[in-house]
Amino acid sequence: MMMVQREERWAWILLVAIVLVVSISSATCAQTTVLPLIGTIGSCTYCEYVRDAIALADRSLDILLSNAELDEVSLWDAIVAASDRGVVVRVLLDESDWAQSITDKNRPTIDYLLAHGISARFDDPSVTTHAKLLVIDCRIVILGSTNWNEHSFYDQEQADVSIEDAAVGEVFASYFDRLWNGTLFPGAVRLQVDSISPDEPLIIPLPETVDTENYPAVLFRLVSQARESIHVVMYRISHYPQYQQSVTNNILDALITAAGRGLDVRVYMDDCAFYESDKEANLQAARYLSDHGVDVRMDDPSIVTHAKLVIIDQRTVILGSTNWNYYSLARNNETDIAFIDSPNVAAPYEAFFQQLWGDGRLPGG
Repeated sequence: MMMVQREERWAWILLVAIVLVVSISSATCAQTTVLPLIGTIGSCTYCEYVRDAIALADRSLDILLSNAELDEVSLWDAIVAASDRGVVVRVLLDESDWAQSITDKNRPTIDYLLAHGISARFDDPSVTTHAKLLVIDCRIVILGSTNWNEHSFYDQEQADVSIEDAAVGEVFASYFDRLWNGTLFPGAVRLQVDSISPDEPLIIPLPETVDTENYPAVLFRLVSQARESIHVVMYRISHYPQYQQSVTNNILDALITAAGRGLDVRVYMDDCAFYESDKEANLQAARYLSDHGVDVRMDDPSIVTHAKLVIIDQRTVILGSTNWNYYSLARNNETDIAFIDSPNVAAPYEAFFQQLWGDGRLPGG
């Protein structure tokens, strides 16, 4: 399976968190289009889709990325062409105060864009931007796990999505504005999740910054309400024995509790063979889950499974840039989204999970 595309239109209720406004509002949306973008090794349909979407931009293009290199020339050509025809383009990339290599990889892209008259800058180096986000005309949002480099495009398993909806676009456009202007403060806004029901179709945008933790709040709520299955594809998972009440540990324990209720709980993880510390962390988390009744499989060491994906009851999906470790869950700028009670959205991601699971191996195997 190289790529799954499915486009549907609904009259959906959206739960919208307007960034930095301490409220949640609901609105009826008559025309919402969701397109799952599932990337497998050897091709980059994501690249083709993003390039074509940029070509249709007529007002604005905001790009927020953890890593953006100049490998895929057609994407950068499309961005320059958009700017040349009057589209207001802004590109914000991660500058790291803990990994100089990240800054070094992103700097040529900043220089390239500035040379073409495009507004481009680094983020606050004290906060890691791990997001992978495009907002086109404040209406089309593309997010997920794909960084902009050759390995991410062609050599990794990825889970992304495109959402065409004015309300969702407004949320992520506001989030980008705040990052661009340096006004996204720690904590930002906290979602009230008590009213979320697995039987009510909702889209929940989840833009995150330091100490926001909306993603885990929504995840806990949905996992606790699961009735049949919880299937996870996750690049990076940590278990912290020394911090028993950490958010990450609580997520793993929630899965264990769900498995104890008789649910089909399965976690597919990357082996992280190219990074020894990550490999050991993932293996430790895998063993913790396995020892407590959760089925776990890992990918082949030669493959990178970079997706961050949760499918619940084959009806609800959470995906984006967030890994299950401390920094990703509590300290980074991340972008995720939840589609609740949306079987048509969930179906291609569930098929992706099943394919990966069938090729997986036991931890340490």
